[in-house]
Amino acid sequence: MADENRRKKKRKSGKKKSSSRRSNSSEEGEGAGSLVMTGEAEYVPDADGGAVVVVDQEPFNGEDMMPAPVPEPEAMTAEVGGDEEGQQNGFTEDGLAVAMAVDAGAEDDYVYAAIEYDPDAKPPLHRNRRFRVYTCLAIVLVAAAVAVTVIYVTKGAKGVDEQYTDINVNTLPTFEPTPSPLTNREQSGIIEQIEAGVLQRGAVFANMTIDDPRRMALEWILHYDQMQLNSDDVNLYQRYVLALLAFSLDSLAWYYCGNHRMVNANETVDFVQEDCDVLASTGLLESHKVWLSSADECEWYGAKCSGNDGVLRGLELMGNDLIGELPPEISQLRFLQYIAFNGNCLYGTIPPEMGSMPNLLSLELQGNGLSGAIPEELNNADKLQLLNGAMQYQYPYQCVASDGRVVNTIFSKGDPENGYNWGLMGDTLGDNVNKWKSMKGLHLFDNSITGTLSSALGDLKYLVFLRVHNNAIQGLIPNEIVKLNKLREMYLYQNGVFGDFPPDIGLMEDLQDLRVHENEMWGYLPDTFWKLTKMKKLWLQDTLECEQDEADEWKCMRSRDKGFQGSISPEVGNMKKLSQLLLNNNPFTGVLPAELGLCKELSRLHVHQTFITGVVPNEICLLRDEELFDHTGQIGVFYADCRPNNKTEDPYISCDCCSDCCDHTHGVCVADD
Repeated sequence: MADENRRKKKRKSGKKKSSSRRSNSSEEGEGAGSLVMTGEAEYVPDADGGAVVVVDQEPFNGEDMMPAPVPEPEAMTAEVGGDEEGQQNGFTEDGLAVAMAVDAGAEDDYVYAAIEYDPDAKPPLHRNRRFRVYTCLAIVLVAAAVAVTVIYVTKGAKGVDEQYTDINVNTLPTFEPTPSPLTNREQSGIIEQIEAGVLQRGAVFANMTIDDPRRMALEWILHYDQMQLNSDDVNLYQRYVLALLAFSLDSLAWYYCGNHRMVNANETVDFVQEDCDVLASTGLLESHKVWLSSADECEWYGAKCSGNDGVLRGLELMGNDLIGELPPEISQLRFLQYIAFNGNCLYGTIPPEMGSMPNLLSLELQGNGLSGAIPEELNNADKLQLLNGAMQYQYPYQCVASDGRVVNTIFSKGDPENGYNWGLMGDTLGDNVNKWKSMKGLHLFDNSITGTLSSALGDLKYLVFLRVHNNAIQGLIPNEIVKLNKLREMYLYQNGVFGDFPPDIGLMEDLQDLRVHENEMWGYLPDTFWKLTKMKKLWLQDTLECEQDEADEWKCMRSRDKGFQGSISPEVGNMKKLSQLLLNNNPFTGVLPAELGLCKELSRLHVHQTFITGVVPNEICLLRDEELFDHTGQIGVFYADCRPNNKTEDPYISCDCCSDCCDHTHGVCVADD
């Protein structure tokens, strides 16, 4: 019995010792389900109602792998008991075992299984504690080696870094669409090429919506374009930008060669139309290729390429109902020399990136609904020879978009809800204007251009046409403008220009058309003025007198008492090519010189509402038999104050050949032919 009790005690003491840290946690956390037991896994609810597997591993210190401690002999004696003859725990003093009686009553407490004992046998290998420990360590090491090998091979095959994420267990679905797997085309480098070489303002395709024209053009290049360009094809950028223009400017609504769709009874198929016919100026039909067709982009209608290299040099889409905003990516057509998009329904601003186009010679955007400041960056296009941004303000033209929306250029962005469009703005003719050192034609009329006429205008030595009328330009005409000896046309009318002409204006020897009417100009015409022998049209009429009212608003009205003064010099006969001379509503004095009769091409002469007196010379009347008559039957050609003044007084001037006679005081004119 004592031996059986001894065996029981040794059996209990032979249990593997538990970690004191684990035991303490078990005791303290009993019944507290929110605590995580060290070395165990537990499902912890998260904020979304799911659960997360949490594992807290205790650092390995080998304590659990140590064999149980062997009890000391004294402890055995205290537990089992011994006799007084020196036998302790079934051993003699010499350490020899002795037989001990078995207590039969103990069988009910605990019965060992009967095992046949072989003194030469060794314990089974799987029962060896050391073997089990080393086996477990070996398995762990082999598993780790296999895992490292698999990860390394997988990373090498994919060429990308592995990313590890926490797994959310039993959480609700997010309902976010699963990204489609990338196709071979999408992995071919085309996306990266276009992002790096074409897209502007830091744009990337990943941040674009599916209806973004830039994204739509990419999808077409990747999946629908039958040409199937590669990332290293030389015309990839060129074809992409043209596709972008088609999607940005609603090619389906174009008048010519933009509709690539084929509509059948049961379906609509995109990108199948190939050919289109265009009525040429000769009255004959010309064959072209539809935009977004499978043909080379140089064959698309309006695309002009150099024949030897297939590089795009020009775009001509005048009057073709283009609708929308110009994308900044158009600037990446690096070899483009001219753009002609006039007479369409473009709105928005001119992209500042267009100033970086190194070969741009001509930019024609007149007759649209553009708005906003002309970007300063555009001055950097130093090869530009023609800039035509005219007719954006109050220019009514209507287009119908492919979705049925009506776009009218008289409104901002074509929509009446945005209010009226004020056209292009900014101090465009300021000090940076001389960066356009190659400029020949500057057409910005019918806009809201502000600022003054800078003296830097005089540096544009190749300038031929300066048409900036109907704007909000203020100030004097700078003296430096007389250096423009190639200038033929100068239209400054309907602005806020004031003062007189530069005294050396006669140096502008090529000037043929000068129009400064409806400004606040005044003074005498310089003596050199009559040396402008190539002058054909001289419009000085309707000078304004402006005053501020009580609300600080400027009110302007025509006045015959303010404006240009003095007499008409006999040297006017030097202007033998003069066809139109309009001087009305100015305080000119003196008489009409007979030398005006030398201007054989004169077809319009307005001298009414002035203080010119006397008799019209016969030399001028003879011009009525030349060109000074009404070719249309609608307007008078020779106006003078030849009606009785104030109805009862003598007329200011006596005229037997005037087409219309006016009352100087009341301003009423009556046809006299």
